[in-house]
Amino acid sequence: MEASRTVVVVGYAKVPLGSTLRASHEFLSLILLVDQETHEVIEVDSTAVTAAVRRWLADLLVGRDLSQPLDAVVAIVESNYLGHAAGAIKQAAQDASRRYQAHLRGPEEARS
Repeated sequence: MEASRTVVVVGYAKVPLGSTLRASHEFLSLILLVDQETHEVIEVDSTAVTAAVRRWLADLLVGRDLSQPLDAVVAIVESNYLGHAAGAIKQAAQDASRRYQAHLRGPEEARS
């Protein structure tokens, strides 16, 4: 896919003190590559410590329409992620969603 058709969206969230991730990062970054024509997440990366969590996040988010609310994603994290970073994962996903939706509304709003 050509780079001009995609946008990189990054969501951030502060990591709780009890999380393994906190030993190396103060913030969780969730990086989404999104097709601007379909609004579909096509690739996911993150600063999660383990490969298993990075894969789980990719499985959870690839194919999602970022122009729509991520309520289903939040619900899955709440019920299926049993670690200290669950709140940070939900917050980072919602932050990325908010940034993308602001991007859709226009460049002035995307900067705010």
